Amino acid sequence: MDSLEKRKSNLKKKIFGLAKNNYNKILIAVLVIAFLVRFWVFLKTKDQAIWWDAADYLATAKRWAGINPNLIDMWYYRRGFFWPLFSMFFFLFRLGETEIRFSIVLFSTGIVAVSYFLIKEMFSKKLALLTCVGLTFSWIFLFFSGRPLTNLPATFFLLIAILFFWKGYILKGNKKNFYFFGLFFALACLTRMQYLMFSIPLLVLMVLKEKLRFFTNKKIWISIGIFLLIFMPQIIIHWQHFGNPLLDLSTYYLGISGSESGEVGVKLVKISDLFVYFKNLPYILDGNQQGYSSLFSLSPIYLLFLGGFFGFFYDMFLGLDKIFKNKKIQKKFFIFIWIISTFMFLGYIAPHLEQRYMMQTLPFLFLIAVYPLTKLGDYVHSKFKVDRKVILFTSILILVLLLIPNLKFGNSLIEGKKTSYYEVKQAGLWIKEHSNPEDIIVSASLPQNTYYSERSTYPFRLAYRRDLPIGNETDFEAFVEFKKPRYLILSIFEQNPDWTFQYPEKHPGLLVPVQAYQQGEQAVLVIYEFNYSNVSSI
Repeated sequence: MDSLEKRKSNLKKKIFGLAKNNYNKILIAVLVIAFLVRFWVFLKTKDQAIWWDAADYLATAKRWAGINPNLIDMWYYRRGFFWPLFSMFFFLFRLGETEIRFSIVLFSTGIVAVSYFLIKEMFSKKLALLTCVGLTFSWIFLFFSGRPLTNLPATFFLLIAILFFWKGYILKGNKKNFYFFGLFFALACLTRMQYLMFSIPLLVLMVLKEKLRFFTNKKIWISIGIFLLIFMPQIIIHWQHFGNPLLDLSTYYLGISGSESGEVGVKLVKISDLFVYFKNLPYILDGNQQGYSSLFSLSPIYLLFLGGFFGFFYDMFLGLDKIFKNKKIQKKFFIFIWIISTFMFLGYIAPHLEQRYMMQTLPFLFLIAVYPLTKLGDYVHSKFKVDRKVILFTSILILVLLLIPNLKFGNSLIEGKKTSYYEVKQAGLWIKEHSNPEDIIVSASLPQNTYYSERSTYPFRLAYRRDLPIGNETDFEAFVEFKKPRYLILSIFEQNPDWTFQYPEKHPGLLVPVQAYQQGEQAVLVIYEFNYSNVSSI
């Protein structure tokens, strides 16, 4: 048998060998269900309108793909560039939004799979399997599987990075694990720059394991080198636009600023803002809107989490004095720091609450929530000699029943938001059909209109990137006189300066309504065309 045939034979043995193990059989079933549920979401949402954040990335992807060379550069250079770069290739190869949305389904399913292997390596197959069941039906993953945003891809890359880190550093596996850790951690941060914050729990874990000896670990330095090599284009681009990335990001995200005299200023936040995500746990875990901002909730998964939190971390708190010697305490402390630092950091930089920001922490939250089920199963087995297979299937059935509110809430949210911003999409497509590539549009729905119309779009305040200065009505009138935009869009979908709604009335000869969209009998969006022949000046 030649080497190629041996490889084929070994691959067949690995594939078919997976199905012989009961845990693997259940895992395959869970992954199939996870994919089917997400594909169901995809079918529901594949034609829905793109929201602001997603359009920001996809409009840039179209520009980078050269779809309209006249488009202005609206990319915000503090953001990692991977997602628009990834999406660009879809447009280059004559694919598009539908295929990008399907890739999100694959990333979302991949998170379930990677979480299994990570928690299996850290703890046990049983905990890993039950955690994956929770992630399969989590309303956060379900809802955002229908939104082409960066959170799911970034979380997928991050969890793969942690898996390779764990196998290489904690379990002392093959040195290639360190290479893959550097690669995937770089991809995670290039997709969402905020994921740099997860360097902190990793650093804490290395200190607990080796104290300061990790500085002499060559494999860690190799992984850092790979990370920096992949991340270098982002550093260069950032430096070109904002100066030193470290200082700039410290100012932008942390509010830490310096002066020429050497004084350091720190952003002040309300103490309550640091804990907004803690209070939001019932909503994060169950979709319980009644417990949206309260730690006192009767939500089923949240109640399991509370019991699991004390049970899971009990020995850690009891044995903190042994933390530098006890590996079990170290890995629980790693999870504890991961959760606490994520919640408090996000409360510091984003107190307005975005549940999607919790995706990378949900595997550990569900791990803690399912912990009581495994302990109960162990007790039943030892006390009543019930077969472990029966206990496992019963635990999964109980968990699925407890997750029904998640599934219902996720579905109702998807249905409720399915037609939102649809008129903005229609307007953008109409303008694409009734304009030239070099035409300029004015709209508060800046990224959405840019994406759909494929025309350069300016907001009324003229700042088409966050780093640009905001203009007023006088600046806008000068812009109209100089740039001569083709269309102006007024709608109820974005916040506009008050003067914008009076602008057509103040310039009746200049602006002519050419298209309108209604909800019921109410006009929600109106497109005006500039008629410069009717006026001598603005």
